[in-house]
Amino acid sequence: MESKRSSSPKTRSTSYGSSGTEYEVFLNFRGPDMRNTFTNCLYHTLLNKSISVFIDNEEIDVGEEIGPEIFQAIDDSKICIPIFSRDYASSSWCLCELEHMMQHRKTNELEVLPIFYDVEPSDVKLETGVYKDALTLHKKERGAEIVQRWEEALKEVTKIKGWDAKNIGHGELAHLIAQKVLVKLKVSCVHISDHLVGMDESVDEVVNLLNFESKDIRLIGIGEWVE
Repeated sequence: MESKRSSSPKTRSTSYGSSGTEYEVFLNFRGPDMRNTFTNCLYHTLLNKSISVFIDNEEIDVGEEIGPEIFQAIDDSKICIPIFSRDYASSSWCLCELEHMMQHRKTNELEVLPIFYDVEPSDVKLETGVYKDALTLHKKERGAEIVQRWEEALKEVTKIKGWDAKNIGHGELAHLIAQKVLVKLKVSCVHISDHLVGMDESVDEVVNLLNFESKDIRLIGIGEWVE
């Protein structure tokens, strides 16, 4: 089994050109809220772990539609991380991305790891007015049918265990998330030739022994058995 992890980290904006590029993480966030704060910290932490990241570096103007390359980037990613800020639901762009990733999660092996930055899961679940008011405004512009799909995506994502960003530093939280991402990716930096048969179970055992979420130092010796 050969690793599919990239040898160097990648980042793209809406202007990336090649289709079919595989990413490991897609970051979904409202730019004015998060671009230069926690998202920036998380992005660089992931890059420092050699994790390939798709982050959109362009703001969309009011009335503009999301380009197909954004949806393609979601489809090509292994993990999507929506970061729910106070004004997240005011962005139709964020909601479109969320709807697409939640639909993609149903039919593909896509992990969605939500972060509740300065909101509660109950806010995202529309049990309060924090997001509900923004969705009411969207109905006037986008129509009830589209907004209903967004509401379903928001409620669905709250069923996934995520992170609460309150009472924890940005650096510490970004480190915890990066470690979780590495575990989810199984850190396939171990290169094994494709012609070896029956090695998947052994590789999984080694990855479990490494226990990337542990703060302890671990040493694993792998030797050759000679009769």
